[in-house]
Formats: sequence, C-alpha cells, structure tokens
Amino acid sequence: MPTSADVDWAQIVRFPATHPHSAEYERLCREARLQPAFIQDSWALIIRGLQRRAEFMAASAWNLPVPEFLALDRLLSARARDLLMPTARGTPLALWSGGIQVSEYVRARGYDTLESTVYGGILDKLTNPRFKVWLGSDDWGPQGALWDTLSTRYVEAAAGCRDTMHVFLRTHDLESTFYGEELVNWRKAKRKQEHEPDGLTYHVLVGLDSFGLERVFHRERDAKLFLLGFLGQIQQRFERGMLEEGVNHRYRSEVWRDNARAFEDTRRKKTYAAYRHYMKHPLRELVEQFCEAEQERSPDRDFDPRKFSSVMDELLLKTRARRDRDG
Repeated sequence: MPTSADVDWAQIVRFPATHPHSAEYERLCREARLQPAFIQDSWALIIRGLQRRAEFMAASAWNLPVPEFLALDRLLSARARDLLMPTARGTPLALWSGGIQVSEYVRARGYDTLESTVYGGILDKLTNPRFKVWLGSDDWGPQGALWDTLSTRYVEAAAGCRDTMHVFLRTHDLESTFYGEELVNWRKAKRKQEHEPDGLTYHVLVGLDSFGLERVFHRERDAKLFLLGFLGQIQQRFERGMLEEGVNHRYRSEVWRDNARAFEDTRRKKTYAAYRHYMKHPLRELVEQFCEAEQERSPDRDFDPRKFSSVMDELLLKTRARRDRDG
C-alpha cells in the first residue's frame, strides 16, 4: 500500500486523478450510485482541500476556512439526506469522541453514526485503519477538517428529522469534532441554549478495549463532571501508588491498561500541544524513577516510560489550562 514516502504528493495535488487510491474512491462512489460529475469534483476538492489545510496548519492559521472544503460542503448540502443519513429508518443515531474504537463499539451495539451513512462510509473505508486519501505525511494532520465538514451536514440532517441523538464519550477533548462542531451545530439546529435540555443523551465510557463501565447522563455538564472526576481519581491513584513497593503499574493499573492504548490510538490522529507540556511535568520524573527502580529488579528492554503518558492526563492539563485562562 503506498505511503507518503512512495508518492509525489505535489503532483497528485495538481492532478488528483493520479492518486493511487483514486480508482478505489470512484468504485465505492459508483457502487453507491453517485454521478460521475460528483465523483470527479468531490475527489479534486478533497485532495486539494487537504493540502490547503496542511498549509494553513503549517502557518498556524488554524481558524482559516478551507475554500475547497467550503465548496465540498455546498456539493454535499444538496444531497445531504441521501449521502449523510443512515439508510435504516428508526435506528438510533449517535455521535462519538475518543478514538475510532469508540465508533466501532457504538455501531456494534446497533447505533448509526456518520460512518454508517453512504458518504461517511466511503471516506471511512479510505481513512481507517490506514490513511489512503491523505498521503502528504504519515500524520492525521489535515484530515480532521475534512471530517468536520461532513459532520456539520450529518448533524444538520439528523436534527432535521430526529429529536434525539446519543453521544458516546471516552475523553473530554475541547478541540474534538464533537465539542468544536457537532454539539454547537445540534444546539443551533434545535435552537437550544447551553443550559436547556437539548435531546442529547450522553454515554461516558471508561476504558478502551472492553469499556467495562458505561454511565448515562442527560446533560452534558453532568457527563463532563463524572468523566473529569474519574480521570482525576485515576491520576491521584497513579501518583500515590507509583513508587509503592509491590505495585506494578506496568500491568495492573488503569493508567497502563487503558491509557497506554488510548495514547497510541489518539496519538495516530492528533498532536496535542499539551503533550509537550506533559513531558516537562513532574509526573514524568515519577515515571522515570519507577522505571529505573524496576529495571534494577527485572530488566525489560521493551518497557518505555513514555507509554505512561496518558491521553487522559493530557486532556486534564489542557482543560485546566483553558479554565484558568478563561477564569
């Protein structure tokens, strides 16, 4: 499978039809009975929009709208009901945040998500588990803006025909598509203020692979308080027990079991500014002390203390920093 190192991305941006997965996109679209003009136009907008977004990100112009994605949005808007609504009627609709495995968990339990729609499913096949569309680098990079474009129309279409949706959260990420786009657009479509009941039911998931705990709330505020409270308890337990003799956090603690895999899952897609701060945080020194002490007892060359860098801890740091700044 071609990677960013195997292709001339600049040439692909000039001539999108030369993309190694252009034929696969065309095949998936034709199977969905989409018209040739839509297929050609949308593919060119996606490829060039990804490049434009990458350029904006490199210039730290995070809030600039991408002209190609605006054009893609107009292209989708006329077909939103067909392309961005699940085909099965009566199926509960869901939003999610916290890694693609949350989406897989949700769909396995009978909910429909953006990935369940005709067009969302096409791009999902070209995005997960490997990046087939964006080949400008090996990072998730500009793909988030593409999915933001789709999610805007998905939520708008859902709000037009449903009074309720479900939200599944594993992390509290204020920069996620859910908080940045979907929650705002749902409330706007329903003409609801932040403090008003808005028809969203929140499911907080604890863990990654097994999701051993699922708590349901009917207000975003209550869901957020529970999730941040849980994450805070995990951090305190980790700090208290890290250097206690006989406590092997490499294999037993919630931090290792859940957050190490959460870190890998999320790190593939995003680079958190808080991660740089985390690496200078005193908690890292604690991890390294524990690593050195345990290596003396039972050397393990495969153990990397950086794997303890918890996505959840990063999000807490970022949330606290923003709260302190806004306060």
